[in-house]
Amino acid sequence: MIENFYQTLGIVSPAFILIALGFLYNSIAKSDTQPFVRSSMNLLVPAFAFYHIIIMRVPVNLMSSIFLAAWIVILGSGLVAFLVFRVLKISNSGLYLPIMFMNTVNLPFPILMAAYGEKAVSLSLMFYLAGLLGAFTIGILIVSVKDASTGLFKEPVLYVLVLGFALKYYSIEIPELVMAPLKMLESATVPLVLITLGMQLSQVKITELRLPLIATLCRIGGGFLVGLACVYFLQLEGLPRVVVLFNSIMPSAVIGYLIAQKYDKDGGLVASTVLVSTLVSIFLIPLALIWLK
Repeated sequence: MIENFYQTLGIVSPAFILIALGFLYNSIAKSDTQPFVRSSMNLLVPAFAFYHIIIMRVPVNLMSSIFLAAWIVILGSGLVAFLVFRVLKISNSGLYLPIMFMNTVNLPFPILMAAYGEKAVSLSLMFYLAGLLGAFTIGILIVSVKDASTGLFKEPVLYVLVLGFALKYYSIEIPELVMAPLKMLESATVPLVLITLGMQLSQVKITELRLPLIATLCRIGGGFLVGLACVYFLQLEGLPRVVVLFNSIMPSAVIGYLIAQKYDKDGGLVASTVLVSTLVSIFLIPLALIWLK
């Protein structure tokens, strides 16, 4: 047990150390994080996703099952939040964003890569794709009906993902001249997105604790219960089961805060939930990895 614990710490600690470095750096430097966020989301993450789509060796039917599971976790977490909010008489609709949309990039990619290898990342891409589609459709719909139909199409990563899957489907070979720089960008993605997450978290101020704690419980606890139901009914075993359960307990995504802030919908509460859930995940993720092994 102790050996497993130290092994798990070796897997997760690099990710959290980089987040802490980003947090400490920006707490001192007070830098504008937007250029880092834009370069990560518009260049590094699309390159990372495209590269792993091209090299993945995963059956289409399995990818479809993971994609379906991701949507079930997203929508199921929203249903859990709806029931809890009804019982507790919570009317802050913006809190659905950090509950439904988990971090599908900064934490799962590097940790799954270190623990299970590239195949786990390829499967986890389905959670990233579902989260992207959901955040810029359902997520925006929650806070603004007017912009729900257009927000998604402004994201360059959507077109990169479509192109990657099209090339994969038709078995079109990508020349080494293209793959070599993609590999370099892929290698840079993980450390930079972790540092960027830390920088963003350094700007978050907890405005209230009760509601963020409730939202964190719905995100992680509710997501876990929905994830368990998913793997049972979809009969997922082995690595697919690990990927679904691991993603289902991820902390809230920063994108939920960005959407809430843009549309002035409980931005402070959403930001607090992102920070609280990420702090909880520092202790939860090592335990989850030990259990999943």
